[in-house]
Amino acid sequence: MLCKIRRLDWAAIARHYGLKPDLPHSPAATVEYSTALRVFEHVAQAAGDDGLILDIASSVPLGIFSTFDYVGLCAPTLAAGLHNWERFLALRTNVYRMTFHEEGEHGILEWFVPEVGLPRIQSTYERLAWAAGRIEFAVQDPSAEILIETTQPAPRKMSDFQRRHGDRLAFGQAQDRILIPQAYLGRPTPRSEANLYAIVEQAAIREMEDYGGRNDPLTRVADKINEALKSGNVSLEQVASELGMSQRSLQRLLEAEGTSFRKLTETIRRNMAARYLKDTTLPMKEIAYLLGFSELSAFSRAVKTWYGVPPKAVRMHGDARLEDHIA
Repeated sequence: MLCKIRRLDWAAIARHYGLKPDLPHSPAATVEYSTALRVFEHVAQAAGDDGLILDIASSVPLGIFSTFDYVGLCAPTLAAGLHNWERFLALRTNVYRMTFHEEGEHGILEWFVPEVGLPRIQSTYERLAWAAGRIEFAVQDPSAEILIETTQPAPRKMSDFQRRHGDRLAFGQAQDRILIPQAYLGRPTPRSEANLYAIVEQAAIREMEDYGGRNDPLTRVADKINEALKSGNVSLEQVASELGMSQRSLQRLLEAEGTSFRKLTETIRRNMAARYLKDTTLPMKEIAYLLGFSELSAFSRAVKTWYGVPPKAVRMHGDARLEDHIA
């Protein structure tokens, strides 16, 4: 859709990344996560507008994600629909996790995306704006105080999406999440209908069975390492246990992928450090904690080893070496 609006040659872009030009019209088609990230960033750069995806994703027609879309919008209540998105996420991706829970005065829809060493600004914009648009459709109340937080920096070009949400949309945060006031969670959605929902839910269950075998093992390992980093206790034993496999099996899996547990952990830590420093305003101590460092001094030494400059310099000026790691 963005290519059409900006008159970009989608067929040429698709071929450049080894994709079929008719892929957007194939609901069952899949794309490697790394390829999808590159395509998102490429299109934004070619369009000359890094904020446009927020407007497009928040207003795409209902049903664009087929069963996954409807299993949320046809649910008895908004809360049930959001739980369904978590429950049936595999219909959309096998890369990241999405959770929904209620806490205090809000229901919180949150994404946990493993670090793979590639920019994911546009991909994150698309994901959050799409979900926000669907939630706003379900709520049917323009005055609803829905809050949106993202780990990514604000786009250079202002979007209508940003104007509409104002200070309820925060960039450079610790999480990617949407907070919905409790008052709306128990309400029926505009498309809620018992018979239709029963059909859609059964279709989703059948599709989940088909998708069951599709799960990139390296992504699963990276996801568990990301989680473990925040607890400050990352070990081969712990991650293997979380994945339900022996330490030796995990080592063999990583060897087959051309890496090792230590190497993958270091890469994830390094790339996450660059993202937090460049794309968020989080305090240094909090970044160190999120990356599993017990002391700020240890974090500072690690950053200097990785990028040749201390954390403050990376945040203020960046470093040419960053591009070698995260571009």
